[in-house]
Amino acid sequence: MEKEKQILKKIISGDKEVFGEIILEYQDFIFNIIKNYVKLEEEARDITQEVFLKAYENIEKFRGDSKISTWLYRIAYNLSINWSERKKDKEIQFDEEILENIADNDEPYDKIFERESLYANLNEIIEILPDKYKIVIKLYYFEDKSYLEISEILKLPINTVKIHLLRAKKIIEEKLSQKN
Repeated sequence: MEKEKQILKKIISGDKEVFGEIILEYQDFIFNIIKNYVKLEEEARDITQEVFLKAYENIEKFRGDSKISTWLYRIAYNLSINWSERKKDKEIQFDEEILENIADNDEPYDKIFERESLYANLNEIIEILPDKYKIVIKLYYFEDKSYLEISEILKLPINTVKIHLLRAKKIIEEKLSQKN
């Protein structure tokens, strides 16, 4: 945290070259976060660049109350959600990993289909959750974030995070049981 504060002081005092250190340190982390929301790699890369551009333009607004990674995560999340909203009505994209899985797997096709069908149903349900639940589910289960980290990222009390997670799981369970 102390190293981050020193880097921030240098950037704010005019040494903009130091911002490159932030990019190098966090670009993979941010790209992987965005990739969870945006399935197309090219668009995920564009949004990743946009995150760092936005961070650079607004570095003076960063108060240092949280880690730089948390701040960048929040920017990435907001930009990803905005992108998702714009793309909601567009064509559904095939998940390349699923297609590769089917091609490379010796498992019987009916088992693959069952598993991928469950995965698709689960993804579909998660995507229709209210944003406040969707982000908590994704952070907790897909990003392995703790309650405290989620609380910091979303600027919510820990108990609210726990309640959102509980409600999201309940909705998912209900929706999955309706589909079966």
